[in-house]
Amino acid sequence: MSDQPINRKAVGIDLGTTFCAIAHIDAYGKPQIVPNAESERITPSVILFDGANAVVGSVAKQNAVAEPDKIVDFVKREMGKSKAQFSRTFGGKVYSAEELSAIILRKLKNDAEKYLGEEVTDAVITVPAYFNDAERTATLHAGQLAGLNVLQIINEPTSAALAYGMDKLDQNQTVFVFDLGGGTFDVTIMRIEGHHIRMMASNGDHRLGGKDWDDVIVNWVADEFDKQHGESPLLDLQSYQDLYNRALTAKIQLSTRSRTTLVHSYNGKSVKLDLTREDFEERTRHLLEKCKAICEIVMQEAGMQWEQIDRVLLTGGMTRMPSVRSMVAEISNRPIAEDVSPDEAVALGAAIQGMLALLHEEDRTGEHVINQEVRDQFSAGDGSLIKVTNITTHTLGVVLWDDGKVEEYVFSMIPKMTPIPVEVKNSFGTAKANMKNAVIRVVEGESTMPSECTPLGICDIELPPFLPKGSPVELTYHYNENQVLEVVVEAYGRTSRVAIARNTGLSDNELETATADLAQLNIS
Repeated sequence: MSDQPINRKAVGIDLGTTFCAIAHIDAYGKPQIVPNAESERITPSVILFDGANAVVGSVAKQNAVAEPDKIVDFVKREMGKSKAQFSRTFGGKVYSAEELSAIILRKLKNDAEKYLGEEVTDAVITVPAYFNDAERTATLHAGQLAGLNVLQIINEPTSAALAYGMDKLDQNQTVFVFDLGGGTFDVTIMRIEGHHIRMMASNGDHRLGGKDWDDVIVNWVADEFDKQHGESPLLDLQSYQDLYNRALTAKIQLSTRSRTTLVHSYNGKSVKLDLTREDFEERTRHLLEKCKAICEIVMQEAGMQWEQIDRVLLTGGMTRMPSVRSMVAEISNRPIAEDVSPDEAVALGAAIQGMLALLHEEDRTGEHVINQEVRDQFSAGDGSLIKVTNITTHTLGVVLWDDGKVEEYVFSMIPKMTPIPVEVKNSFGTAKANMKNAVIRVVEGESTMPSECTPLGICDIELPPFLPKGSPVELTYHYNENQVLEVVVEAYGRTSRVAIARNTGLSDNELETATADLAQLNIS
């Protein structure tokens, strides 16, 4: 083994709703989880604000009941929203979802640097496959605010498939990735073939996860308390946080036990309730049915039968729940891969993608600092690097005018399930004569009706005077590996190139201010 060091460290980060994990590639080319400062392999995605200090992880989670007004959790579900849609205020400072996520990422970065004994500059950060454009961009911004050079935003199921498939690249197989975490749900079909890992289809719900199972218990206990005592324990923030923690504990216990007991006290009164696994599964059956329906949808979108799936890969802490595993086994009737940790697979795969990104960059620049033995771990037999191909998980379109129907409609520029990166070019005509500007309304979604799609932004280009109706305007969509969109509009020698100015998230000026503000915060 050569003693030549890897002079540039790329980490993989699973930025989860309830827990995060960070991994790196060791000197032997193997992905390894990096423990945090508390010697834990996963870090709770919880922040406690205390003056100029922000405490992230287990300490924050443990103080949630005592100081609930200083706590932030489940922020991943708010990614992509503007400050007007979501914000939290601490110490007179208003924090966006990006800034809060950046605090968590900074904690992971700081801990990794202490553990590894070197600076961490580059990172691959994972997101749910079904995250939209604004949510992905918000994640990218969070990484930048944390002081990271974000090499790539990668889909969580793709990352898990990488962790699973790295030592199986010579075994052609199709893998169904079922990823149910604390706050998001994804199902993705991946093909591992000839040192190429390819995403084939994906669907999901980024507001479905373990918290919804917890909330069922919380609301049940609160209702029973109200019936017995005539008041709701959810009206008090401290009581709610305490009840939520008890519900989470009960859910975990019911994964290994047939029954558990919940005791909750509030305002001098208390309830004691028994909950069986059977009763809990019945109360949460509607959530499991949602998961089942999405599984069937993605199979239909891929045009596949379950017999064509070789393995099912379960990731996310919720896949430890017996009812979830039973449902997946029942509908798929396929073998479940047991050699990947549900909590760690995504971070490990992201670290692998980070190394691949560095190696590809080396090939482009010709500057080689990563030793050959490590490179060999990520190469095919002919010396070429392992290839990973993602697809678009949402259709990207443009709003046009239909003269015949006298209404607007959405024209698909980049259809869902298109391999990325991708560039698509089309020519259109102006809707009427003498238009001063060609206005491009960019949307995301599967409908042809603008009102049913998500607006991503608007860009326009000034036109020469006195143009007739139908004058040509050329439109190009560039969709990169991070699934971030750039639009180019060309007309009569004039060009407008716009990274879509989104209606959500932080503006460039806000990002500069946020960077300065976060630098003043002590994060631990």
